[in-house]
Amino acid sequence: MSKSGSLKIVGKNIAEKDGKAKVTGSFQYAGDFSIPSMAYGKILRSPYAHARIKAIHSESAQEIPGVLGIVTYRDAPNIEWVAPYNNYKGLIMDERVRFVGDEVAAVAAVRKDIAEKAMDLISVEYDPLPSVLSIEDAILCNAPKVRAEGNRKEPSVTAWGNLDEGLNEADFVVESKMKFGSQQYAPVGTNACTAKWEGNQVTLWTATQTPSELKSIVAEAFQLPMNSVRVIAFPCSSSFGLWWVNNFMLITVLLAKKIGRPVKIELNQYESFAGVKRRHLEKSRGRIGCKETGDIVFIDVEHIIDNGAYGYKSDVGFFSCDLWGRSPHGRYVVEGVSTNLVTAGCMRGVGDVTLNAFVERLIDLAAIRLSMDPVDFRLKNHVRAGDILRKGTGYWDRVSEFRGKKRPSVCLSSEGLGECLRNGAESFSWKEKWSGWGKPYKICGSKYYGIGVGTATHCCGIALGGDVSALVRMHEDSSVTVCCSMSRHGQGSETTQAQIAAEALGISADDVKVEAGDTEVCPWSHGSISSTAAHRTGFATMQAALDAKRKILEIAGKHYFGCRSEDLELESGKILKKGEPDKWIALQELLSKPITDTGTVPTIIGEAGTCMPPADTFCRHFSAHFAEVEVDIETGQIAIVDYFATQDSGTVLNPKILESQVVGGAILGCGFALTEELIFDDKGRILNPNFVDYKVFRSSDFPIRCPVLFSKTYDPVGPFGAKGGGEGPTCAAVPAIAQAVYNAIGVWIDIPMKPEKVLRELGRI
Repeated sequence: MSKSGSLKIVGKNIAEKDGKAKVTGSFQYAGDFSIPSMAYGKILRSPYAHARIKAIHSESAQEIPGVLGIVTYRDAPNIEWVAPYNNYKGLIMDERVRFVGDEVAAVAAVRKDIAEKAMDLISVEYDPLPSVLSIEDAILCNAPKVRAEGNRKEPSVTAWGNLDEGLNEADFVVESKMKFGSQQYAPVGTNACTAKWEGNQVTLWTATQTPSELKSIVAEAFQLPMNSVRVIAFPCSSSFGLWWVNNFMLITVLLAKKIGRPVKIELNQYESFAGVKRRHLEKSRGRIGCKETGDIVFIDVEHIIDNGAYGYKSDVGFFSCDLWGRSPHGRYVVEGVSTNLVTAGCMRGVGDVTLNAFVERLIDLAAIRLSMDPVDFRLKNHVRAGDILRKGTGYWDRVSEFRGKKRPSVCLSSEGLGECLRNGAESFSWKEKWSGWGKPYKICGSKYYGIGVGTATHCCGIALGGDVSALVRMHEDSSVTVCCSMSRHGQGSETTQAQIAAEALGISADDVKVEAGDTEVCPWSHGSISSTAAHRTGFATMQAALDAKRKILEIAGKHYFGCRSEDLELESGKILKKGEPDKWIALQELLSKPITDTGTVPTIIGEAGTCMPPADTFCRHFSAHFAEVEVDIETGQIAIVDYFATQDSGTVLNPKILESQVVGGAILGCGFALTEELIFDDKGRILNPNFVDYKVFRSSDFPIRCPVLFSKTYDPVGPFGAKGGGEGPTCAAVPAIAQAVYNAIGVWIDIPMKPEKVLRELGRI
């Protein structure tokens, strides 16, 4: 595989393929889609956090002219469906509702206003049940059961070494605890799903990050063979993990089956905020032991998350334990509990946005005890290439064929975090600004200024749910279609996948089209989750492109050059004989010209025949962010004055696209750190399910200029040395801001660090 210095397409700032459509307004989302004879659906939602449905009276609604049908739990299959990574586990509709906003019934009509009117006429008799609205209440021994299985899941444990030995070896131990609010994805666009049945064949048009998984779940839930389900995935706008497989999609399928014609259900803003999914509410407690030399001896962390009503997670996919895995002893325990709040699940940086922020707090407390610069402490202790990955080791515990047997390597394949920290600190002028722990480097009246650094790591894809795959189809005019199941939610993956294919084939990226959303065309693959696209999907795309190239050179060698394929190369759309540049044939001519032996035009389809090893056992991407904040001690307001981001994603596939990913991730993390939090009342209702009351972080809240610096790492497994990069930037932002606030005012604040919390910790209210 070529090193970055010899690459011609990868690493270049090629414009995003869908950029023109976006800025001209011709870009089509799921809400824009319609088909002939389509009906419109609306969902009736529960006003109770927990209740049993005694009766549903829909006669009046059914009598309205234009109403085509109504479905309730009596129409739904009695089969629990499970979303990827346990983001949802439950029936499509149930006689019990488990959160305010849970789906009770759905109505289809010839017009949207008729469907809304009919929905208002459906009367439901409820038997209210005791509800559980907090982690603390959920874990009580006599707590009402949210789920039949109970409220508490078996904890997920990642451990190594021996904590008792670590305690004896440590010169000192520091402890802490931390609470986090629940962040909402706050999608810029809402979602819609259209479903159409033809016999026992069903087609869905919807925005989803996981088209293959949606296909599999619909087939399972409705007891259909896989070839009877087709998903055509639309772009997701800013999904951040919201639009994976969602229950309203299956309700759309159910409603379309009931009335025998296509149905479209489009969510409104309230439903998108309060009726689908959110980030978990989470709590951490733990301790860290160190030597006086600054070496970490052990880390011991307990973390608990609320899954809401239908989430079913214990392992939130955290990889922060790997960042400090050089410690000889460690234990990370994560437990999930069920509550009667809206379902919680994976959101960008899941696990590491929260758990990493807490571990970084412990790191900071240890550095404070040593009076050690936080950059220096991180440089001394962070993981290096070749080190054992603690979380990766746990992967093989879940693969039955390796239990009790020798396992494959779980060592880190590449690492550029040290480079990021050193170069980032220099570019940020860290040493010039650093004035010590809990000490502002500048004071202007009531405004105190502090700086902070935060680091993070995250996976580059996970293989437990299935592998990724891709196909490369060569056309007669030498243009190319890459088929790989993934999502388009603003990260530019269709452009970077085109660059990977073009680099492998020796053609222009302009000649490559990427088809990513049609499951009838694309092979089954993990969607755009867990920072998969660049590393794992890119690997499959590269392998498929190289397979197509091999087939092309074999045909050229046999029919045109009379030589081995190894003696040929494909560059700039030409097939050349090595060492004889005058002997060549255009790729287009070869693909469009009948072969003399058969008299037919060659058909070239490249396949990803080589599977990448599970990426979570060897690969991580890394982030180090530097922030300067201004804290007004009279108002409690926090403003970000300066921000500098560094990123290790191996070979950078497209600098502008990755820069956008990094800055976007930083803004999302800063929003979680400072302003973004769903507020629940004592009935389990969300009080701020809109952009007026939910204080989403805006572009004006972030510095106009945010430089991004990339490391020069090369990953030996990734496509042309590339790694993932979508989630780490969000995870690094939170501890960077938290540390900067501490250094400005000398107190630690839980997340989000809203003004009232600042004033409370300062003793001003």
